[in-house]
Amino acid sequence: MRSLRSFLFPAAALAFCGCAATAPSTAAGSADAVERDRNKRVVRDLTEVVWNARGLDRIPEFYAPDFVADYRPYVPLREGYEGIRGMVDGAWTAFPDYREELNDLIAEGDRVVARLTISGTQQGQWGLLPPTGKRVRFEEIVILQIRDGKVRRQRGIPDNLNALRQLGVVPTPRS
Repeated sequence: MRSLRSFLFPAAALAFCGCAATAPSTAAGSADAVERDRNKRVVRDLTEVVWNARGLDRIPEFYAPDFVADYRPYVPLREGYEGIRGMVDGAWTAFPDYREELNDLIAEGDRVVARLTISGTQQGQWGLLPPTGKRVRFEEIVILQIRDGKVRRQRGIPDNLNALRQLGVVPTPRS
């Protein structure tokens, strides 16, 4: 009996502690999941409406007035509605068939990380590069901070090297 008690007591204590140590299903946990889903929806919608459909008039629905985009060292900081409008216009001017495809969305708190594929045919000036008439398809990773349903900050890291190789500006190394 003594060995049974010496076994049951620690087992019961472990079971009790294990239950207490697991995260309870709380309203706060549900609120976090709701916020993550809502933030992902904002990114999906703005990708389709603003970037893929060139809905410049709808920018205020998705971006905060104090919006800041950071794509350094490629371009200087872009700020406000004019900053995002300039980014979208620039993409569509360089690539009239511009398209973004969302591959992955990861959300945590007020941040959404998106891995996306950008494609288009370069018919206009892209940075310092004159039109090439060539089609590109390259990836970008962007981190968006969303508050009150609007993007406030955006940090993008595009794979411009891959794009420049496809445009014939940078040679592709031989294997």
